[in-house]
Amino acid sequence: MYAQTNNVLLSRVLRQVQLYPQEKTYVFTDAESYQAGQRIHLRVFLVNAVVHQADSISRYVYVELLNPERLVVKRVRLLRSDQGFVGHIDIPEGVVKGRYVLRSYTKNMLNLSRYESLKSIFIGGHGRLTPSKYSSSLNREEANNSINLLINVLKKGIKVSVDNLSDSSEDDYRLFVHCRSIPLYFGKISKEKDVILSYDSLSQGGIYSFQLLDTKLNKVAERLKFVYPEKELCPISVRWTDGEKLNNNQIPCVIKADSLREGETMDVSVRVEYAGVDNTVGQSDIISHLLFDMDKADCPEEPSSVCLESESDSLLDSCSWSRYRMSDVIKGECKKGLIGVEKSAVIRGRVETLIGHKPIKDGVVNLISPDKSFYAVTKTDAQGRFSFEGIDFPEGTQYVLNAFTKAGKSWVKLLLDEDEYPSYKGQLPPFVWTSYDTTRVDATLELPKGGIQMEEVNVFSHQPTYSSRSDAYSRTADFSFGLRDIESIGATCLHELLRRVPSVTVEFGKCYVRGGFTVGGRRPAAIAIDGIFVNEDYDLDNIQMADVERVDVFKGGSTVIWGAIGGMGVISVTTKKGDFKAASVPLTNTKTFTTLGYQIPQAYTPNARTPMWLPSLRGASFRLLFPAEYRSTYRLIIEGVTSEGRIVHYMGEIGR
Repeated sequence: MYAQTNNVLLSRVLRQVQLYPQEKTYVFTDAESYQAGQRIHLRVFLVNAVVHQADSISRYVYVELLNPERLVVKRVRLLRSDQGFVGHIDIPEGVVKGRYVLRSYTKNMLNLSRYESLKSIFIGGHGRLTPSKYSSSLNREEANNSINLLINVLKKGIKVSVDNLSDSSEDDYRLFVHCRSIPLYFGKISKEKDVILSYDSLSQGGIYSFQLLDTKLNKVAERLKFVYPEKELCPISVRWTDGEKLNNNQIPCVIKADSLREGETMDVSVRVEYAGVDNTVGQSDIISHLLFDMDKADCPEEPSSVCLESESDSLLDSCSWSRYRMSDVIKGECKKGLIGVEKSAVIRGRVETLIGHKPIKDGVVNLISPDKSFYAVTKTDAQGRFSFEGIDFPEGTQYVLNAFTKAGKSWVKLLLDEDEYPSYKGQLPPFVWTSYDTTRVDATLELPKGGIQMEEVNVFSHQPTYSSRSDAYSRTADFSFGLRDIESIGATCLHELLRRVPSVTVEFGKCYVRGGFTVGGRRPAAIAIDGIFVNEDYDLDNIQMADVERVDVFKGGSTVIWGAIGGMGVISVTTKKGDFKAASVPLTNTKTFTTLGYQIPQAYTPNARTPMWLPSLRGASFRLLFPAEYRSTYRLIIEGVTSEGRIVHYMGEIGR
């Protein structure tokens, strides 16, 4: 009977995995600390959330740089290549010192809330993470439960016991154990009969869920335990061959994993960093991130010390595991994610009549990219909808859309669907500063043999005039974007810029400020361009970002300067010329725009802080050459995964 039940459970789990393949990301950077104006080089590892093998489902990964106020400073879109997901983010000049975070995700990962992938970086100093003490979001299902599960980790296994069953009218219980939705045990348990799981029978490592079920497979109690992370690791050795020092004063280094199985290979990133500044204590790593951070709700980043039993127990106590929905899956309730896997870039929109806003069926829509000599045409459906799929072009590509009726008339309104990016509303990992550094550390390496020392080169450029965000007008606003902000953010349209403002939402081309309700229902914010209010149906996409000098958002009491019309909030757009006229707006059937295209990887420039950065190495072993002067003052960091999903992590000083 239990063998049959196990088969049913396994088939349900496999069906859920097929319906909704979950993913995890981990960001490996060329450093932990930076200065304003520097470039962050990064590699994103995208893996299957269950087995940690390199995932080939999602085609794109998004990486955002969030400031201490959780606002997006930069966003890039990475396209899968032969090197994986490799890219960079330029830190704007003049950003304030602080702890920033790199947030990475795929569209598929947005189906899950409370499970975020964050990587802390420090700008203007050095810091370290501290263990979090989150408790407000934990599901304390057992707080009032008279039945307790007791988990004891032994030398050669795990002992599971139940307590207080005498108070229950039912004594027929089952124990269900899984790790990342992989069933490991299902069988009877009672107060008189403990369950002992041998070490060899447990194939996984990480967070284990021990669930006590009744006869109807309802969850009575659950305990989480972080155990056996070593089962998920692939140890590597780094051998320095001083006796083989080459004529150019370089030391060969052989990186090898003796435990690789037949056909198994490594996919890793490597960096060599100066060991005299950053303290590795308090840093996160790929082990803690994949095995703990992304499997626990509301715990986006923990220091690597979380893998210690004493640290993990306090965070997992009284916590319920909702990521894999096993309480529903074991009952056969499998479901797909609402957001599909992103396999290609898509441009969507709709065409409607100018009067009455009725959809236009069989309308003709043309898509042109002058930069790429690209042209495509499609027709609208019965709802006036259209889409262009497979639009894979790099960032900065400009497009032109125009629409016509079936008869070729241009008296139509063209509306473009804008990509929506979720804001981060969770808690930020706690940290402490360890040192302050305001000196840039990006000097190039010493001149090698055969190199040429160039004379000093002076570069001059015209300094543009930026609108001040400290003048009387912007000080009245609740939120302002000056020209420098607009240029550094790189938003492709005004709607994308406004989505970065807390409490502002954009729906169907209209902007709403939180709280903008009247007895007649919800009303959008008023739009003012160069101080002149425009019609409520005015499309902000008609204004090119290159023409915008400043954007101010007024909400609450600050709207009084605009009079009664500003009661629902005001969005004020100031153009560079200051004389924008609605009459000069392009035709309603035409739109010129840019999308968040994929980023083209850039070559890495070595510097004294990180003289070597190799984002993608694949194989069973590697042989690298290091200058002899790197010994004792630089350290080697290697992280990645194998083709079978085992995690690779190494950190050590060069030459030791």
